Amino acid sequence: MFSFLTLSAMHFINRFFLLNEQCSTDNKIPNWRISSLRIILTSAMLLCLLVVIHTFNDARIFNLFYVTALSVGFFVATSLLLIASRHYYRICSHGLLVSIVAASAAINLFIVDHELAKVGSMYMYSCPLIALMLLGFRVALGYAILNIVPFYMIINNVELSSLTRVSTQLPSADWYITGLIFLFFNICIPLAVARTIVAAKRLNKVIFHANTQLKAKNDIYRTFFSESNKAKLIVNQAGFVTDLNKRALAVFGLHKQVKNNRYRLHDLLPQLNGKDALNQEQVINFNNTYQRVISRPTNDADYRVYEFFDCTQEQLIKKNLAAMELENKALRYRDNDTRLPNRKWFELQCQRLTTKYQQGFYIVVTQSANSDYVHLKFTKHNAKAQIMTAFKRLKSNPKGALLCAHVGRGKLAFIAGAKSQDELNKLLYNIKDTLDEAYHLLGKKCSQSYLFGVAHFPEHGNDCPQLLSHATQALKKAHNADPIGYYNKANSQEFLKKYEISMLLDEALQQAELNVDYQPKVTKDGNCIGLEALARWHSPILGVVPPATFVPIAEQYQLINRLTDLIIQKVCAQLEEWAHTGLDVPPVAINISLRDFSQTNFMSKLVKYLADFNVKPAQIELELTETSLEANQAHSLKLMKTLQAWGFIISVDDFGVGYSNIARLAEYPINKLKLDRSLISKITHSSRQQSLVKAVHAMCHELNINCVAEGIETYEQVVIMAEMGCKEFQGFFFAKPMTADAYSQHVKQYGQTFNPQSRVTSVP
Repeated sequence: MFSFLTLSAMHFINRFFLLNEQCSTDNKIPNWRISSLRIILTSAMLLCLLVVIHTFNDARIFNLFYVTALSVGFFVATSLLLIASRHYYRICSHGLLVSIVAASAAINLFIVDHELAKVGSMYMYSCPLIALMLLGFRVALGYAILNIVPFYMIINNVELSSLTRVSTQLPSADWYITGLIFLFFNICIPLAVARTIVAAKRLNKVIFHANTQLKAKNDIYRTFFSESNKAKLIVNQAGFVTDLNKRALAVFGLHKQVKNNRYRLHDLLPQLNGKDALNQEQVINFNNTYQRVISRPTNDADYRVYEFFDCTQEQLIKKNLAAMELENKALRYRDNDTRLPNRKWFELQCQRLTTKYQQGFYIVVTQSANSDYVHLKFTKHNAKAQIMTAFKRLKSNPKGALLCAHVGRGKLAFIAGAKSQDELNKLLYNIKDTLDEAYHLLGKKCSQSYLFGVAHFPEHGNDCPQLLSHATQALKKAHNADPIGYYNKANSQEFLKKYEISMLLDEALQQAELNVDYQPKVTKDGNCIGLEALARWHSPILGVVPPATFVPIAEQYQLINRLTDLIIQKVCAQLEEWAHTGLDVPPVAINISLRDFSQTNFMSKLVKYLADFNVKPAQIELELTETSLEANQAHSLKLMKTLQAWGFIISVDDFGVGYSNIARLAEYPINKLKLDRSLISKITHSSRQQSLVKAVHAMCHELNINCVAEGIETYEQVVIMAEMGCKEFQGFFFAKPMTADAYSQHVKQYGQTFNPQSRVTSVP
């Protein structure tokens, strides 16, 4: 309870005497001034109250009621001044000073003892000090001058008691007068001075704190303005530059006097002229640099800060990107390699033509019959040169090929305005004569044979992409004997069928659905000396798909590499399985396509597959086609030597199909040459065919190349080939392709002999 009362009392004193340093609401008078006034008034009021209480009895006895009246009057006056001090500070301060003067005068008027009256005059000496604390220097000076009056009265012994004709005074008047002076000068005024000193100390702390903050703000100012790496200007509401930092001086080539000469911002940077520009972020060009300007308001509404960010690199990048975008728009309709008009350009121009020209026209797609060969045999640069030459010839043809464009690898498209199919045929044969003229590639003349695919608008479609697709499909039907292919629905259905098969084949390769059958290679007596791995596909949807169907589709849709990889892996896995069962298996031949042999990583993949299944290179025979050797002679020769060095057996398959050059084959390190069934099938009834095969066999013998007779179907063929010296045979006469399990079962029962003529005497 005592603590509560103590806290309440302290709280009351703090609130009443305004012991904090805030300003009052009236006239913004500091609280310490009001507090000092209240301390003096409260002290004076208490002193007057004590005088009233203590002198009341003596005044009654000696009939000196004026003493009580004066004491009560001063008590009431100080009380009223104390009450009004908050809202009428200046009036109360002057009232206090007037009360002190009045008290000094009353002492001189009503004290009989002249010496004691002189002491009472000294009350007025406190007025300058109190006036200085409460009202300032001017009022204090006025009261200092007024104090000449009591000073004069004391020096000259002027008595005022005669004016009131008072003859008696209280017996203890000397105690009251000296005691009041003592208390007033030692308690009242010191308390007020102490309050002033406390306020001064607090003010010093506030000033010190403010100076510290100001220093910190100056540091921040230097960091964020003066020493900032961004150019900054301070501009007033009228648009004049009032301040700028070092970076701004350097960026804009200015001097410090610019803020004294009152330059306008738009005089320095005309691009920022105008009120709208002053209030927006924008990019300006200044002395070959780009500056992003950001205008920020300050706490003072009359000023704004302009920050400049160097965005030169950013703007240069944007300009470069814009230039690249324009270039890309131009290149959008150009082929990346040849810079010829591309498919998008052709489709756009053709689509415009379909909307304006309703009488019908032909879209033609042309490509060399051996385009793939050219791309594989020659470098990309030479292939590009060849298609560009063909484009120029097409454009220069006097019969007119309109809207020529490069629409795919080796493919050119154009519009033919012929009125009939006969007229178109004459035009295309004329164009073909021009396109088929010899091309110079790698310093040699290279003959080409161009084929054409044709689609008609509007018969075969109403939009260019569809027509172009139909013409491309028709091109697949063209061949050297009939170089012009016309689109029809049957062709389209066949194309769709091939495409569907390619999709299913792609899925089958992913799921490893294809299997491998093995056809024995034997001697004339049927002893197995090798196997050929043959891919077999039994589709859950299509059923059994012959290799003659899916292998060309794999070539056409670029699935052949994956097909070959799958066959190699399955053969290696089977060889490993047979090795674990103790089965002695001869080398297995695997067909390698043109695309396989042209891969840069063919060798590394092949070796990896063998290593995965612990198969030796001597167990694998690679059967290549003539075209795979011709595609890139340098690459083929190097790769074949590497393969032989590893121990692989190299053979050439289907020799005798199309154009064959045994002199060219002599340049390659070949172990075997497989004579195609088309050569073998006629030797039983054509002496000329026998002579041809015999000559080929003799040349292979001289070159130390082993000939293999492929497609043996009769005993007579075996006899004739054996008489020529052929030592290796393959065909249905000895054995048809069989599954791995069937081969294993045969070997377990009959050994490595496949001779259906076991009942017949051995071939001589």
